[in-house]
Amino acid sequence: MLLLMNVFSFLQLRELQGQQASLIQQIRTNQFALSMLAYPSTQALPISGQDLSGSVLVDRERNVIALVMWHLPELGDEQTYQAWLIEPDGNRVSAGLFHPQENTSYTTHPVYAKQDLANFVGIGVTVEPAGGSEQPTGQRVFKVDF
Repeated sequence: MLLLMNVFSFLQLRELQGQQASLIQQIRTNQFALSMLAYPSTQALPISGQDLSGSVLVDRERNVIALVMWHLPELGDEQTYQAWLIEPDGNRVSAGLFHPQENTSYTTHPVYAKQDLANFVGIGVTVEPAGGSEQPTGQRVFKVDF
């Protein structure tokens, strides 16, 4: 009986640790987006899509972007959202994979561009297979021009 209780307690502890890690990541991402709003150079661009709204926060001086999206639909385990920075010639550069934040009606996703944001004319998000794609293959969720 004691062994069963210990195993059960261990499993509960692992689940709580996973939830705690997820909450810490949410807090960090949300603080990142909130801190961008404090910079006067941050530009807020509206996101609009089918049952989706939000903002793209662009700070060219710090070379960062924050996506803040409301009502982003949940995806199955076999799919993920992938952000894409758009070059002037239309080529897409991956800006990371993400899933909707749990237990909130909004999702934030930071984008740390490896190149100067002046090299891009917009950002978009598509639904891709789990693990992402080299180039967009799935349904476009939204596109915002800078």
